[in-house]
Amino acid sequence: MSSLGAPIRVLIVDDSALTRRIIREILSSDPQLMVIGEARNGREAVDMVAQLHPDLVTMDVRMPFVDGLQATEEIMAYHPTPILVLTSSLGRHDGGTTFQLLNAGALEVLEKPKDIAQAHSPALQRFLIERIKMLARVKVVTHLRGRRRPRPTPLDLPPTPRAERAEHQLVVIGASTGGPRVLYTLLRSLPADFPAAILIVQHIAEGFVANMVEWLNAGSQLDVLLARDGMELKPGQVLVVPDTHHARVDCWRVLLDVEPRLIPYPSIDVTLQSAAEHCPKHTIGVILTGMGRDGASGLLALRKAGGITLVQDQASSAIWGMPRAAAENGAAMQVVAADDLPARLTALTLAQRSRL
Repeated sequence: MSSLGAPIRVLIVDDSALTRRIIREILSSDPQLMVIGEARNGREAVDMVAQLHPDLVTMDVRMPFVDGLQATEEIMAYHPTPILVLTSSLGRHDGGTTFQLLNAGALEVLEKPKDIAQAHSPALQRFLIERIKMLARVKVVTHLRGRRRPRPTPLDLPPTPRAERAEHQLVVIGASTGGPRVLYTLLRSLPADFPAAILIVQHIAEGFVANMVEWLNAGSQLDVLLARDGMELKPGQVLVVPDTHHARVDCWRVLLDVEPRLIPYPSIDVTLQSAAEHCPKHTIGVILTGMGRDGASGLLALRKAGGITLVQDQASSAIWGMPRAAAENGAAMQVVAADDLPARLTALTLAQRSRL
């Protein structure tokens, strides 16, 4: 990471010369950012990270020789560096690969400018520059999977009895930057007979949520689906809120709504506040890694109404913004490491069920 006052040093990785030029011009417009190199493929990217030690890498997905996934795995194994994935394709192939990059240690995925005209949009330039400045400050950790060590096996949890309709339970999980990787590990570790319904509110770039659902479903024993208006919340099933709506819960259904319009979709606060209103004693609220304060007021409302509330701890969070806000306002009953979430949620659902 750059020293105080020094510019943030960025390595651009993309096999398209035009795309590299567009990204370079955007970043060069801000004096706090400095492009220190450009790589045309993943092999060059790995070598240049080792030589130049950038503060952040923008990573393409599909490239010759070594693709973005393999490059990310090697970088995070040997020279851990904040990585922002920029992709031009939201198709099925690249979508699945994109979320594998997040699992390998990349911090976030954004759609890169399609052309020079879009790249000249002040709003897009400002957004990309702000995200890079924020992600460059993240303290990333080594991911040993890039050293070809065996992947960890799912946490071995004892089977739990499926809850009856009268004892229906709900886990609402809110997440932002760094969330998809935590969600993948969590859902992979939960048993197929997990006794509660799960509703996920993930902040994600527009157009990526369907691919994320597919990726999460492939790694989980639970059924992971994109939420539709009116869908029932069922034990052992995971619903992910689309990026076009807010979600409220009412009588064990998901109700999608576009109001309020003044905050980005989907709002974690909107979902948690509805749970606090309609089914607080049946709900466990969880706030994972992310920037900002979304979820803090909703989690506090849930706690005051009799629900169970957790936040991810600082050590395991990519960005301890949302969890910190919820911890500081008194919303969090427990602060939990990401690796401990599967066992903790299983135990809490059983404890909650016994008191219903």
